[in-house]
This record gives sequence, C-alpha cells and structure tokens, in this order.
Amino acid sequence: MRTPSQTVGPYLALGLARGPQHELPGSTVRLAGQVLDGDGVPIDDALLELWDPAHGFGRCPTDAEGRFAFLVPESGHRFELLVFARGRLKPVVTRVHLDGDGADDPTQVAERDGDGFRFDVRLQGEGATAFYEL
Repeated sequence: MRTPSQTVGPYLALGLARGPQHELPGSTVRLAGQVLDGDGVPIDDALLELWDPAHGFGRCPTDAEGRFAFLVPESGHRFELLVFARGRLKPVVTRVHLDGDGADDPTQVAERDGDGFRFDVRLQGEGATAFYEL
C-alpha cells in the first residue's frame, strides 16, 4: 500500500506549473532574497508563499542560486511567509516586516535594497530566521 507522500509523485510539479504568481495586488516594490541552508548554501528547489489578508497571496520558486522575488505593496508592512523545502514534511512559517515595526525578531525584518527590500531566509544554523509553529 502506498502512503500519501508516495502518491504525490509528479502531480505536485504539474499542479504548481501555472505561470507567474509572484505579484500581489497593488504591488509597488520588489521583495527579494535567497533561501539558504545551515551552511549558507543556496537551496535551488524551495517554494515560497507570501500572503497577508489585505493584499492577497503570491507564490515563487527559488532559482538555481536559491533566489526568489515578489512584487508587494509597500503599504503592506507585514507579510506571512511559508517556505517549502526538501527534507521538510511541512512548511516553516515566518513573518516579513518591511519597516521593522512589530517584529518579534530582527531576522524577520527586510532590509532596504535600492528601490525595494531584501529578505534572506536561513533555515538553520547561526543567524537562522525565526519561525513559528503552525
């Protein structure tokens, strides 16, 4: 008998191949970064979901260098970020604060980067991003 994790097979990739989903309604700025493992090595096959109740939902896979980018409304100050990565049965969840107000941890604050913001996700090790339980 197959377990649910064995039956997902290629369907997961097919279900996610829907074109760009990285732009939230009312977007005005770029929020970009990298997903890194505990050794600082980029993770090239992670999937990130970004959302907040006022502005909606976006989804972005990482590229070969572990990079991702969303277009977000600057007025959205705080977003929820789910990171799906290999070796994890469930996503890890954090918050991204564009202005730092209300952040529980400094690892949740995006840095100003030109006309946009940079937010790197470190999954473990020194400087790891603060995550929440689901």
